[in-house]
Amino acid sequence: MNSPFYDVIIIGAGASGLVCALECARAGRKTLVLEKESQPARKILVSGNGRCNLTNAHVAPKYYHAPEELIQKTLEKFSFQTCLDYFARLGVLTTEEELGRVFPATGKSTAVAEPLKIALNEAGAELICSCPVVRVKRGKTFTVTAADGRTFQAKKLVLACGSCAYPQVGGTQSGYELARTLGHTLITPRPSLSALCIKETALSRLSGVRCQVRLEARQNNTLLDQAEGEVLFTHYGLNGPAALNVSSSVSRALTKGNVALTLDFFPQLKDPHQFLQQRLATYAKRRPKDFFAGILHESVANLLIDFIGLRKNVPMQDQTPNTRQRLVQTPCAWPLTATGVRPWNEAMAATGGVNTQEINYNTFESLKCPGLYLTGELLDVDGKSGGFNLHFAWASGFAAAQGMTEEK
Repeated sequence: MNSPFYDVIIIGAGASGLVCALECARAGRKTLVLEKESQPARKILVSGNGRCNLTNAHVAPKYYHAPEELIQKTLEKFSFQTCLDYFARLGVLTTEEELGRVFPATGKSTAVAEPLKIALNEAGAELICSCPVVRVKRGKTFTVTAADGRTFQAKKLVLACGSCAYPQVGGTQSGYELARTLGHTLITPRPSLSALCIKETALSRLSGVRCQVRLEARQNNTLLDQAEGEVLFTHYGLNGPAALNVSSSVSRALTKGNVALTLDFFPQLKDPHQFLQQRLATYAKRRPKDFFAGILHESVANLLIDFIGLRKNVPMQDQTPNTRQRLVQTPCAWPLTATGVRPWNEAMAATGGVNTQEINYNTFESLKCPGLYLTGELLDVDGKSGGFNLHFAWASGFAAAQGMTEEK
């Protein structure tokens, strides 16, 4: 039996794959999407805690671990406004919240996933689910073989398989292996947008406490990354937006050893050291617990008191000069040690993937295998939390389809 023939086959019905397929089909190309899961858009459905943070008003190269030129060229084709307009044309009503994060107005990710699936069907693209691909071969055309033995052929092939993050909703290594068989090299994938494991076990005393902080990550006295926002203390370490936003840099650096962290509990203050010095002068007769009242969570204050070595029933003015100095310094730069990041089933993204030096930054076409395109999280591109990763997924799928349809 002859294999059915298509203009484009897209492996993966996630964010980048669906947009790429939709644009290819709208351009009149006979398009097939193969999805290994029983339904498309599974990661879209769970993103943003089920709300789908689909883009961010501040999207820019500085929010990504990727070549600046790649992100810049991609955003020129699919900007923040382009993204808003794109989903508006799909019938999605959106709303912008704090920090530029954009969500569907319904507050449910189905409001993004369903219009994409409807538009894909209306454009005439074919979607086959529960169809994992086990092999791809490049000859005069691409031959794609599914696990059940079926084969398909196409002039163009798009790998939009995603990363191995969140395996419980379809994260897999399969895309990396397919890319490798077609000549690509990988930057070892590691968990990103994942919580941090901390060496200092006393931190578990704060489990469940949330604080606004400035978090910095360093290795060998070199600043790796920093973020400001909420952290959630857990039994294993640190979670929350600030921890997630440094996790990519930490994950990469951990291959060379532990990473030093510092927490500043007064990110809102221009000079927290001066603030604490003045507070020492004002409340010299207060005991340590009372000194921290009104400026720190009680559990954080109690742990800091022990860490600094303050005598609990002694007024601040009678503490040793050394402990008073540590009191001024430590709440602004509490030292911790990151020993790991949480595993793949807790990671929202991956750092690492197909080497971006092996693709055309304008079209996402492979420089190793003509006619092959690689998009989304399969690539060694990861962004901060807040809609940046989904924006890149939509944008890369759009740019790949545009690259194909603009060919002469």
